[in-house]
Amino acid sequence: MEHHHLDAAALERLLAADRTAEYNEQLLHLLAVCPACREVGGWLLDLHRSGALPPVYGLVDAALARSRAEAPYLLDELTQLAPEERLASLFADRRFVSWGLCELLVRKSCQAAPEEALDAVHLADLAVHVADMIPGGEPFEEQWVYQLRALAWAGLANARRVQVDLTAAERGFEMADSWWDAGTVGAEDALGYEPILLDLKASLRMAQRRFPEALAPLDQAVALFLEGQPDHRDPHLAGKSLIKKALVLIEMGSSHAALQALRKANGMIDPARDPRLLLCVRHNLVDNLSKMGHFAEAAEHLPALQDLAATHGTARDRLRLQWVEGRIAAGRGAYAEARRLLTVVRQTFLDECNPYEAALATLDLVIPDLEEGNLTAVQSLTDEMVIVFQSYDVTREALAALRLFQEATHRQTATTTLAREVATTLHQTRTQ
Repeated sequence: MEHHHLDAAALERLLAADRTAEYNEQLLHLLAVCPACREVGGWLLDLHRSGALPPVYGLVDAALARSRAEAPYLLDELTQLAPEERLASLFADRRFVSWGLCELLVRKSCQAAPEEALDAVHLADLAVHVADMIPGGEPFEEQWVYQLRALAWAGLANARRVQVDLTAAERGFEMADSWWDAGTVGAEDALGYEPILLDLKASLRMAQRRFPEALAPLDQAVALFLEGQPDHRDPHLAGKSLIKKALVLIEMGSSHAALQALRKANGMIDPARDPRLLLCVRHNLVDNLSKMGHFAEAAEHLPALQDLAATHGTARDRLRLQWVEGRIAAGRGAYAEARRLLTVVRQTFLDECNPYEAALATLDLVIPDLEEGNLTAVQSLTDEMVIVFQSYDVTREALAALRLFQEATHRQTATTTLAREVATTLHQTRTQ
C-alpha cells in the first residue's frame, strides 16, 4: 500500500484543524521517522525540540514560533547592509516581512537605546515599517497585527525619548495608543505586549518629570507581569519595572518606598537572562542604603556587588561602585579610605568635564573633613567646584545651591546635613 507523504499544504491543513496533545505527538512522530515528511515539516520538529511550542499548538502557534526562530538570522542579514539599504530590502524581499523580526527589532532597539540612541531609532523605525507591511488575516488576526504595530510605535517613541526628542516621543506613544485601542476592541492582549508598552511609556513620563504619572503604568506593568495571563507572566520583567519604579520614587523623595521596591526587585531578576540588570538592581540597592545612612547593611552587600561589577560591569559601572564604596567608608568612619576613593571619583568626573557629577562627588568627599572639623579643606574643595561650575553652562539653581554651601564654608557653619541637602538640590537640577 502506498503512503502519501506530507506536503506544505497538507501540513498547513493539519495544523489548522482542531488539535490535541495526542494529535500533535503523532504528527511529530511522523516527522521524526519519515525523511520525506521531515523535509517538509522538519522545522516544526526543530521548534518542538527547542521548547518553542506549547503542548497543544495549532497553525498560529507554529507560525509565530517559526517566525521568532528565524528572526535572528534575518536580523543578521539585514544589519550587514548599509543603513540606507535596509528599508529598501524590506520592500524587495518578503522574507523580512516577519512578525518575529518586528518583535526582535523592537527588543534590540530598547537594548541599544541607553548607549546608541541613533541605532535605536533606526532599528525601531524598521520595526514600524515591518509591522505596517504585515497583513491582517491569515494566519494572524487583524487585531493582533494592530497590537504589533502598537509595540513597534512604542519602541520608536522610546528611542526618540533617549534622543531627548520628547515631542516626537509623545507623538509616537499617541500612535502606539491608537493602534493598541484598535487592537483590543473586544479582544485581549494576545501576546503580552501591554506591560511592555506601559513600562516604556513610564520612561517617557520620567523624562518629562511627570513622576506621579509614571507610577501608575509601572504598577500596572508589574501586576500584569506577575498576575496576568499565565503564558505572559514574567517575574524578571516585573523586577525590571520595579527598578524603574524605585527611580521614580527617589525623584519624588520617597526613599523608603524606593528601597522596598529595590528589595523586591532583587529577588526577581534572572542573572542568566541579564546579569547586568542584576548588577543594576544591586548597585541601586547599595547606593540607596548608603544615601539613607544604612552603612552597615550596605557594606554587607558590597562583596557580591564587587564580584558582579568585575565580571559584568563596564568601567563606568566600576567607577560608580567606587563612589558608593567611598560613601560607605565615610559613613563607617574610615575617613582615609573614603578620601582615597572619592578623590579618584571626583577627579575622573573633572577630567571628563562632567561638572554635576564632580560636584556631587565633592559633597561626599567633604564629609570626612566636616566630621573631623577640617573646614579649610572643605572650603578649598568647594571653592574649586564653584569655579568649575562658573565655567560651564549649569543651571542658575545649581550654581546658587553650590554657592550657598560655599558661603557656609567661609562662615565655618557648613555641616554634613547641609552638604547632603545641597547634593539633593544638585541631583534634582541635573535631571531637569
